[in-house]
Amino acid sequence: MRIADTSPSNADMKRTAGGVKVWGAIGVYVATTLAASVFFLAVQPLSGIDPAVLSLVQFAPSAGALATWLVFRKTVAAVLPAAVSGRRVAGNVAAMVAVCVGYWSMLMVAAVVSGTATVGAAAVGSVPFVVFLVVQLLGAGGEEIGWRGVMQPMLESRMARLGAVWALWHVQAFTAGPVVAGCFFVATMAFAMVLGYLGTGSFGQRVLVASIGHWLINIAGYLLAGDAMTDRPQIVFVAVAAVLVAVATMTVRAVETRR
Repeated sequence: MRIADTSPSNADMKRTAGGVKVWGAIGVYVATTLAASVFFLAVQPLSGIDPAVLSLVQFAPSAGALATWLVFRKTVAAVLPAAVSGRRVAGNVAAMVAVCVGYWSMLMVAAVVSGTATVGAAAVGSVPFVVFLVVQLLGAGGEEIGWRGVMQPMLESRMARLGAVWALWHVQAFTAGPVVAGCFFVATMAFAMVLGYLGTGSFGQRVLVASIGHWLINIAGYLLAGDAMTDRPQIVFVAVAAVLVAVATMTVRAVETRR
């Protein structure tokens, strides 16, 4: 009677070792991003930069991405996806803009129906709105270099695209009570789905598309409520609109996949 060989093959051992390294890289990214976040939050009051204009903590994910790349360069390089065509990137950007316009439209309709005053394209302190737009794009890019550029590809190699870590990173929102915390978490998870499924391709392509989407989402929220987006009922509008655009995005993607 022949006894089957149940010992792991070399391929299985390599996959296991690779998985361990990916989880190690994820751990380094999370730890260094959190440490950098603490640093940037401490530096913000000393910098003289109004956090309503630019929150320095947005650059913590970039610091985490750099640290992860330095420690686990081969592991990160192995999981980074290949580039997609320029046509696909242009389509993703167009879809992202359409989603964000739809999101902004829903926020404005909700504000009008409820009689909630909106801030609009107003200056932020002494900073003109146009300058604010440029600075916000830099901040969005600072986040997306880490989250969609590095963290998402590593997670995609192990599990489905989830945004819980990104949502929980916005810890400030979770100190404003259960309603605000719940709405913020739901909204961030929904946005993570949109940014994740439309931000495909290589590192640079993902960062480009996700940064544009992140930027437009932030601007839409500012046009609604300024620096008070976590106030009620505004945060409720944000959560509902975010879920609706996420469902729409996933539905369209599912239809396209079946073709």
